[in-house]
Amino acid sequence: MSKQMKSVLKLASVSLFVVSLAACGSSSDTGSTDRGLGSPLDIVNKGLSQLGYSPDNDGYAYKAVAFPAADQKYIEDELKQPLEDALNKVGDGYVLQVTGHTCSIGPRNAMGGKKGNTWYSTQRAKGVYDALIKAGFPKEKLTYKGVADDELLVDADPRDAENRRVTFKIVPQQ
Repeated sequence: MSKQMKSVLKLASVSLFVVSLAACGSSSDTGSTDRGLGSPLDIVNKGLSQLGYSPDNDGYAYKAVAFPAADQKYIEDELKQPLEDALNKVGDGYVLQVTGHTCSIGPRNAMGGKKGNTWYSTQRAKGVYDALIKAGFPKEKLTYKGVADDELLVDADPRDAENRRVTFKIVPQQ
């Protein structure tokens, strides 16, 4: 799939996400259900599952963790507003979790001279977290973590670069 086509699909996903937020109504009661669709938190997180980040939308290169400075504009123009809208939808007591992922290549934890997938995934999440703060997202409304290869994509080979990505989810503030 071409980069241009991926950009168009991502923009369409973001647009669909914003529309789904508007359709959720204005209630911030996360304990209620709406016609069996789940709580507003569930609905918002389902929408967020359509958003993500990886350099050039192709997955991070193996062992790469740096957030490319050229992608700051993408964070500011495409991701910041939908992420803020999602967080505002659920109200107080929640934060946006930036989650870094790896593929299944390499050890989970540091071993010998290898840093391990937990380290790589955490650094990827931290890079996007820092970019969101630079874009003006309130630091107190963010958290980040790495999950290594615990959340592989269902439709991708576990060793595929698509698994090396950053995702977003609203979680209770701790």
